[in-house]
Amino acid sequence: MMAYRQLIPLCDKIGVERIRVVIDDFYRRLAADPDIGHHFERIRDFEDHVNRIADFWYMNLGGRLDTPPTIDMVGKHAPLKLTETDLETWLRHFRATTEAHLEAPLAAEWQQLAEGIASRMREDIIQG
Repeated sequence: MMAYRQLIPLCDKIGVERIRVVIDDFYRRLAADPDIGHHFERIRDFEDHVNRIADFWYMNLGGRLDTPPTIDMVGKHAPLKLTETDLETWLRHFRATTEAHLEAPLAAEWQQLAEGIASRMREDIIQG
């Protein structure tokens, strides 16, 4: 008999509560950053924003939601006129936050997905 390996989605390995904690801390770090914090000043309801982004990541990590958020990532970020430096700062904070809250293998796996999003932002917004 052949043994099958059970694949566990990253959202289940991390857990919904820890995803929210990571995203909350991550956005607080971004908002406090002297170079890119100004991008977050226009967010009216910070808690709602964090919840929407946590749901976005939960789905991107393999989770399913009854009412998934509709997020136009390119449309929301294009008006900000982001630079490569902004994107590198975003990634630096993402790496530091995931490493602060998660075991190294989970942080690395999530960071790989964030690198993919950063590549898309770079292609669609920065390079246009």
